[in-house]
Amino acid sequence: MAIKGNIGTISAGGDRAHTDHHPAVTGSRSVKADNGEYPIGLIVKEDENGDLVPYLGDADTDAPVAVVDEPVDTATETAAFTLEHGTVRGSTLKIGEAGDPATAADIKKLATIGIYAV
Repeated sequence: MAIKGNIGTISAGGDRAHTDHHPAVTGSRSVKADNGEYPIGLIVKEDENGDLVPYLGDADTDAPVAVVDEPVDTATETAAFTLEHGTVRGSTLKIGEAGDPATAADIKKLATIGIYAV
């Protein structure tokens, strides 16, 4: 007699970059003042002052440090809610000041710091 069953399901949705597939490690980090709007899913790095700025992709010599988990307007806000470790919806990932879609190489760099796209 064959047994049919559903072991589990995976889905991503909502208004956040992170998912519940791996417990999220989140934080709040300072952003560079008056540096535009940071959308959900923006991959960020630290500047020379330790403030978050957009990660620029393969041409960037600095490593990414986090993913923005809620939109931030740096003209009025001083900190971003970020995902530091865990899973993230790959469809939300963006790079650069224009918010271009992240490439496979960008996603691979995120994995080296413990952020995994699903």
